[in-house]
Amino acid sequence: MSLLEVHHLSHWFQKGILNKKKELALYDVSLTLEKGETLGLAGTSGAGKSTLARAVMQLLPISEGTVLFHGENLSALGPEKMKRKRKDMQMLFQNPMASLNPRMTIEESMKEPLLLYHMEEKLPLISPIMDRFSLREELLPRMPSELSGGELQRICLARLLLVEPEILILDEPTSMLDVSVQAEIVEQLLMLQKERGLSYLFISHDLDLLRCVCHRIGIMKEGRLLEVQKTESLFSAPKSEYTRALIEDFLHFNRNSR
Repeated sequence: MSLLEVHHLSHWFQKGILNKKKELALYDVSLTLEKGETLGLAGTSGAGKSTLARAVMQLLPISEGTVLFHGENLSALGPEKMKRKRKDMQMLFQNPMASLNPRMTIEESMKEPLLLYHMEEKLPLISPIMDRFSLREELLPRMPSELSGGELQRICLARLLLVEPEILILDEPTSMLDVSVQAEIVEQLLMLQKERGLSYLFISHDLDLLRCVCHRIGIMKEGRLLEVQKTESLFSAPKSEYTRALIEDFLHFNRNSR
């Protein structure tokens, strides 16, 4: 049994109150994530990658299909049980400012998940994990608006790790950061995966980044998962024409930008 299983997941929404027409955002998506694995999701903007991530986290309603975590159907859980389950499934969003309360200090934000999940015994770990991500303790009394984007994203990642999740869903976690900060965060993610056996669902438009960090990569288009392959197999022998074109466009862009 896989750590995370998504079976025939679909999500649609209605445009307006009077409009009965349904618009598909996800259609019949199935995938698995193993313990200690990094599964990448790539595709152009609007392909459904972030929608899938939110549906897996039960932040969006599932119209059809199931999401299983350790074999348990998350869709069948009530709000309170799902809130407790999210301790083990955490999500890092693209925009760190949207993840932090602008009225709370960094110290309050770091403590917040530990208090939420009644893990007060972990409070002494705040300083060590900040140090691990090269975050100075003098940042603790500051407000989010006083920090850089790189510092905020490292704060968000550190606070998620305090509650010791099994899965991290990473939604374009480095796209708003400069290259040096990107490299630091990716390096830490790889080290933490080795140490803790973490599993990552890594969403990115950057195929080069996914090629470096992922065991397998899935390609999405218009809400559908076209294929999932081992990373090097995907690049050497893509199954779909869309994947082949996506890789060729990416390689062409990289050659011309050097």
